[in-house]
Amino acid sequence: MLDHVIYIYGFNLNFAKMLVSDISPEQMCQQPNGVVNHPAWTLGHLTNSAAGLLKTLGKEASLPEKWGEAFATGGVPSNDPSVYPSKDELLSILSSVHDQVIEALNAIDLETFSKPHPNENVRKYFPTMGDMIIFLMTGHEMDHLGQLAAWRRAMGLGSATGV
Repeated sequence: MLDHVIYIYGFNLNFAKMLVSDISPEQMCQQPNGVVNHPAWTLGHLTNSAAGLLKTLGKEASLPEKWGEAFATGGVPSNDPSVYPSKDELLSILSSVHDQVIEALNAIDLETFSKPHPNENVRKYFPTMGDMIIFLMTGHEMDHLGQLAAWRRAMGLGSATGV
């Protein structure tokens, strides 16, 4: 089953790249029609989340110092492009952390998935480590990529997939 989760994780990364492939640097921080989560924030947030997942798997990701604040869960994305790295840097670091997650996952003891989540508050939503790991790799990423697809529509860019 882990192979299926890893496949979807890779699919999500490729979908993220497709969603921003034709977006100009000037568009990366625009917030059309009240759509707040723009591409720069979304890509950075997914990278921060993947780095958190990597930490859960017992490894550390090396992210630029300002990323924690700029892409925090519950944070308010800024429309100021100077707050964010370039699209190329965002995609490069997201890809790198994705690769590190897959490497860590392939080396993990599968019994880790059955262990109770150590944080009692988080355990209400994700009873086991496996529940949290799989959610972050699949549902969380696709949720934000869906927001990015909606952002494209609000920008008048249409579907990135042609559908």
